[in-house]
Amino acid sequence: MEQAFNKNKRAEKITFFGALLIVLGASIGAGIFFKSKSVLENSGYNLALAIGNWIIACFSIVAMAIALVEISSTTKKSNLSIIIWNKVFNSESFFQISKNFIIYLYLPFTYFVLPVYFMQILQDSIAAFRLESTSEWNISSDWIIVLAASILITIYFFVIGLNTKIAEFHNKIFLIAKFLPILVTIIVGFVLFFQGGSNKLSNNITFLPLEKIKTKGASISSSLPGVGVLVSMAGIFFSYEGFFTAAGLQTEMKNPKKTPIAILVGIGITTIIYLFIAIATSIVGDGSISSFIQIAKNELNWSGLTIKLILGTTFLLIGISLLGIINIFTLWGPRALEELITRNEFSLLKKWKNFTNLNKPIVSTIFLSIFSIICLVIFTLIGVFAFDDQGYGNYGQKLNNLYSFADITGNWAALISFLLIAAAIYGCIRNRKTQKIPVQKQKYFLFFAYISVIFISIVLIFALFTPVIDLILISLYKPQIYDFDQILKTRITKVVVLLLFILVPSFPLICCWAQKKLRIFLKK
Repeated sequence: MEQAFNKNKRAEKITFFGALLIVLGASIGAGIFFKSKSVLENSGYNLALAIGNWIIACFSIVAMAIALVEISSTTKKSNLSIIIWNKVFNSESFFQISKNFIIYLYLPFTYFVLPVYFMQILQDSIAAFRLESTSEWNISSDWIIVLAASILITIYFFVIGLNTKIAEFHNKIFLIAKFLPILVTIIVGFVLFFQGGSNKLSNNITFLPLEKIKTKGASISSSLPGVGVLVSMAGIFFSYEGFFTAAGLQTEMKNPKKTPIAILVGIGITTIIYLFIAIATSIVGDGSISSFIQIAKNELNWSGLTIKLILGTTFLLIGISLLGIINIFTLWGPRALEELITRNEFSLLKKWKNFTNLNKPIVSTIFLSIFSIICLVIFTLIGVFAFDDQGYGNYGQKLNNLYSFADITGNWAALISFLLIAAAIYGCIRNRKTQKIPVQKQKYFLFFAYISVIFISIVLIFALFTPVIDLILISLYKPQIYDFDQILKTRITKVVVLLLFILVPSFPLICCWAQKKLRIFLKK
């Protein structure tokens, strides 16, 4: 009987192919369809530079994946991924920062950004089926509809994530939905191009004159060559966000040793796919797939039925592919938190330790779902009322604000998560000298490790300082423009949210440090 039980338990484990699908499911999503436009814009609409940016950024991700092969060799029995890597290779303080960031910021922002992105692409799909050039619903309560749908999506996938086999089955279904729009997008992009569809490409790299920083309140990312390029790479990182979740499911795998290889192969396949999509969406339109509707309808006179069947269905499937990423995170997030509770590393739920179950993390699922929904409501209100970006699209005034806010915060969440991975890689580099932690050494580890750490650090510096400098410059010059107050409000919101990303993970440590200093002072 016991042998039969163990056999059944092994059968429920995730195979190597299943892990590879999880990497693809977490990496390949609608991120590429959202980010190719910003990469093209920040490259001055020069195709060669835009593709070069993708290649460089993708190479740094591949380098990171290769470096993780050695790092993951020490954590085969853990679901904590980034968190455990920093615990093993870095200080206790850095481990606490990693833990706080993932639980209190990264996961809640994930459950905010991805459902909101789904609703955005759903609007594009509806517009395509209606043959309309604008996706606006013309409903005063449009943002409330998006909020309600986002909450329902989040709840659904938290429930699904309780069962590994059901979640893995969902992932396979979502992967089928992903590859069809990828193939269609590439084909349609080249067809529109060869039929003479317009684009915004320029042989020269065009940026706004520096004078417009003073007179028009322009961002340094659109005025200073190179700044926008590096900032846009944060968006490319977002396109890969979640690939490390496969390393956080090692206890669910039949052979945990093959997890790093699954990550590496998955990242390689993703990179090839992304490069094709980036080219297809850049050679026609404005870098976004939503511009395909206007070109097909107004420029090339495609029939309404063709646009509906091809573009409408493609948009819908892209949205469904986003749900696949949410599925992966609700498979990983609660199990990571459940492990923290069993390790006595999450004091907030320590009283519930006896009720924890890594295979069915009910305690963590309830906590994360409630906390994430509260954050979802707060972030939505901030995006709708404290942010302003009417140049983002044609979704409606409040939804333009919300989608732009989700876009920016999603980039920051992804970038800081990559910084934490880079920190773990740097810790493993140091370990090569100290030899304190036994690892399975990889031949080219140091080469790829240094590349990933240096490149991510450079991108992070530019991504973090750009909004701060933009706020300082517009406050200093106070350009005489009609929307000055809106731009100022938006830039203040960006910096406040940025500070949130920096301070929240460190806040518990700051409090502990302050308490120790206070005790010492009182004793004196």
